[in-house]
Amino acid sequence: MKIAQVCPYDLSRPGGVKNHIFSLSEALGKLGHQVSIIAPDHGESSKNNIHYFGKNRSLNISGTKIDINIALGKERKELKRFIENEKFDIIHYHTFWNPILPFQVWNHSQAKNICTFHDTPKSKLIGKTIMPLAAKLVFKMMDQVISVSRTQAKFIGGLNPQKVKIIPNGINLSPFKKSKAQKIFDDGKFNLLFLGRLEPRKGVGYALKAYQNLRSENENIRLIIAGDGQERSLVESFMRDHPTDDIEFLGQVDEATKYNLLKTANLYLATAIYGESFGIVLLEAMASGLPMVGFGNEGYLNIISDQWQEYFPSPKDLKNLTLGIKKMIQDEGIRKKMRDWGIEEVKKYDWKILAKEIETIYTDSLK
Repeated sequence: MKIAQVCPYDLSRPGGVKNHIFSLSEALGKLGHQVSIIAPDHGESSKNNIHYFGKNRSLNISGTKIDINIALGKERKELKRFIENEKFDIIHYHTFWNPILPFQVWNHSQAKNICTFHDTPKSKLIGKTIMPLAAKLVFKMMDQVISVSRTQAKFIGGLNPQKVKIIPNGINLSPFKKSKAQKIFDDGKFNLLFLGRLEPRKGVGYALKAYQNLRSENENIRLIIAGDGQERSLVESFMRDHPTDDIEFLGQVDEATKYNLLKTANLYLATAIYGESFGIVLLEAMASGLPMVGFGNEGYLNIISDQWQEYFPSPKDLKNLTLGIKKMIQDEGIRKKMRDWGIEEVKKYDWKILAKEIETIYTDSLK
């Protein structure tokens, strides 16, 4: 099949949807399909299988960055020509309602149109009223609809399997199986790792506060923060106010460094407080054999089984978050048990499996 994946987000920034699209495209390619990625222009020329159209602009809304993109003038004509000339069998949109480029692609599409919903709202008004109404319109425009979790699907009124297929986010396990990762910060200290965008919903402030509470009674721990975003100043301010604390702030890191950090750390801190539909970061920790403590937002609880929910208290519950981290630090047996569970559990999220499920949806839509 000839397939287009439509990303509404700036590909120069890290993010779960971007990772989803890249990994799915790679897996579909290995299954023999020809896959192109359509994304908003952020100043790079189209190359390989990535094609850029429309200028990208970003706004900070409800604690996260929202991209707004549209192809105008010459680029609009080039987009139309590209869609018409390529004659795709399938066009797969991700977070279709992120304005406006996906709608422009759909407007010129002669292919079967598939949509995956990734987003979970913070606002009850949006989640209970606006999203379900908007989803009804999107359903009419699509041949098939996918959601990454039951948690996300309930916001689009799609728990009926005849309307929405639940296919979770996946992970490419191959890089995590390599044993040649170079350990860093490997000096005997207990390393806590926060890895992700520095924006309010990701909860880096709670990771810092929990660390501060624990550091007062245990000087043999280190907090490693890798990521960047609007709360960078919060992290830097905390470090200035606590200059003797052992905090390593690395900023945004590349993939190789990320794998090394996941191998270096002793415990992963997943402190997102809202807005998570699933939790790819958890899969990465599990694939690395890294135990986790975090907040039990609805998205993360799609992955965390009942036996580990003690270590994922309600969002913003700093007391029990700190207690969970302390228990993990003190009990190597618990860490090993969670590590073994994660390595086994993550296997069902392998893109080799999930890509075939999505391939089946594509095939069915063409019948």
